[in-house]
Amino acid sequence: MPGFSNLKANAELALDGSLGHVTEVLSGDYYQALSTSSPHQIWSAAMVVSPLLRGLFGLQTDAGTCRVTLAPHVPADWTWFTLDHVRVGPASLRLGYRKTAGDISLTVTRDGSGDCTLEFAPAVSPRAQIIGVEMNGRRVPFQVNKSDVDQHVAVQLPVSAGENTLRIRLRNDFGLSLSPTLPPLGSTSQGLRVLAESWTPARNALTLEIAGAQGKQYELGIWNPAQVASVDGAELLRINPESARIRVTIPKNQSDPYPREKIVIHFAGKTQ
Repeated sequence: MPGFSNLKANAELALDGSLGHVTEVLSGDYYQALSTSSPHQIWSAAMVVSPLLRGLFGLQTDAGTCRVTLAPHVPADWTWFTLDHVRVGPASLRLGYRKTAGDISLTVTRDGSGDCTLEFAPAVSPRAQIIGVEMNGRRVPFQVNKSDVDQHVAVQLPVSAGENTLRIRLRNDFGLSLSPTLPPLGSTSQGLRVLAESWTPARNALTLEIAGAQGKQYELGIWNPAQVASVDGAELLRINPESARIRVTIPKNQSDPYPREKIVIHFAGKTQ
């Protein structure tokens, strides 16, 4: 979430002031460009495109070996995206990603000549259990690479001409989403910040350290809310069996203008 919040804020800079321009330096106290800053810097604009492709989508290509890597870290509420005209050597790929509570699928359409290899390694929750991976209906081997905050299901395979569909079957996946917005020009920051997150060894509880403006109320979206049993330090709002949110209110009258709070999410059932 913090990475996506920063990326979205940088991208929205192009919509304020001179459209399409990304300013060089911003004030640390207020949302405004400094008088000494350049109104547009190409490397500032690049720090939207580069983290979007390499960070959010985890897209890398190697024309020499005709190899493509797609390791997306997309927000939890993104259920699909498509990348068109991904060039690698003499081949061109169309990558279509879709996610449900029970699976992640990638449809790869290849045009052009030559052999091509794809590594698909989407990020899933530390709670998620991987049931199996199929390519065009046939089971294929996979590897799971774990970290403290997520795990990647890595699959390597040759991409045949035409359309190919890879499906990762899983259960108990979970995620949180935040829709950050820029403050009005000249105003102080009002957004929620997720400063840290930590899971218990059994993956049955997640602790978030957050900070926000005094007296302000925020909401976090929940992906696959059936996983959540209860929440400490915030209010759990169950809208329907497939939709829920976490509402947190930052207390007023504190010495820090952006007080820190903790939210603990407890999960139902056990993980393996």
